Amino acid sequence: MTIGVDVSQDTLVWCELHTRPADLPNEPAAIRAWLATLPAGATVAMEATGRYHRTLADLARDHGCRVLVLNPCDVHRYAQSCAPRAANDPLMSQVIARYAANTAGLHAYTPAPAFVEAVRSLMRLRAGLAQQQVRLRHQAREAPQLAAVITPMRTAIRQHIRLVTRQLTAQVRADAAFARLLGIPGFGKLTAAYVRSLLATHAFAASDAFVAFIGLDLRVKDSGKLKGKRCLTKRGDPEARRLLFLAARTAVRQAGPFQAIYERALAKGRSKTAAAIVVARKLARISWSLDTHETNYDPARVLTQG
Repeated sequence: MTIGVDVSQDTLVWCELHTRPADLPNEPAAIRAWLATLPAGATVAMEATGRYHRTLADLARDHGCRVLVLNPCDVHRYAQSCAPRAANDPLMSQVIARYAANTAGLHAYTPAPAFVEAVRSLMRLRAGLAQQQVRLRHQAREAPQLAAVITPMRTAIRQHIRLVTRQLTAQVRADAAFARLLGIPGFGKLTAAYVRSLLATHAFAASDAFVAFIGLDLRVKDSGKLKGKRCLTKRGDPEARRLLFLAARTAVRQAGPFQAIYERALAKGRSKTAAAIVVARKLARISWSLDTHETNYDPARVLTQG
């Protein structure tokens, strides 16, 4: 039995394959009562929706269901192929059920450690503050006469960003894996904390799986006139890609193996951006290796690690 659930803040719209959708409140008591009506071993599938799907996912797993938390981008593309002219909650619950029933290789949901949600929430808050900072900087350039108003606001936001960053790193400060990641060239506390939170989300079988999870893997396009074209899938976490790219840009400025990898990529004709992405991918592999094998960074092993 496969059930698709379209999740929103207040409501869950669910349906089994080939049945009419129904809805229930997105509240623990209502969810428990509904789960009690399901047969043992039922599959409950939903999209990842920030924090709104967590209650359903955790309660369904505790009830003994097989829980699938799906990538919204994958479901969106599948929905476009199934029903390109409509999109509403009942229809999406049917699409999710069909996608879960017809797609092989989907991994069952496992709850992440408590610090993961705290780190992600703080990262979202920090990103919002950073966007406000950028907007205010642009407004200050466009309207210098408003400097007396904008400057104190920018100062306050800068202070809040520092506060959020301290709270974020405090979530993982006692974690041994966080300390190991801090030893990687280019990694600051923010990058190490966020990468650690991602590594704690799943048990990645290999470094390739982690690279794909954050969208740094390559998609091959060999069709028609497109021969040998490669591009990033970008299917994973955009914040992780941004942080690893910035870490790569920092790492290649230091003499060592990452600078050598970068220069070798440039020698092959890659652009500076593409060469930095090569280093970012290597940083992701090393992060997985240090976290999985509980080892410390060793520059002599960079070319073989991960």
